[in-house]
Amino acid sequence: MAAKHSRHIALTEPLIAYVEAQVAKGEYTCISEVVRAALRQMIERDEAKAARGPASPEVARDRA
Repeated sequence: MAAKHSRHIALTEPLIAYVEAQVAKGEYTCISEVVRAALRQMIERDEAKAARGPASPEVARDRA
């Protein structure tokens, strides 16, 4: 799918190495695809967290 909007992002060397390795392994066809997949996972995580609702004070205290 062609991107409708193009953006440039800066990645650290470890992140560049990771996404390039994913492409080299054939997991993804390009770096943009890796970034899109990561963003989709972040969206799914945030939506799941929102669906669970706010954490109870006991759970929040346990995480501190």
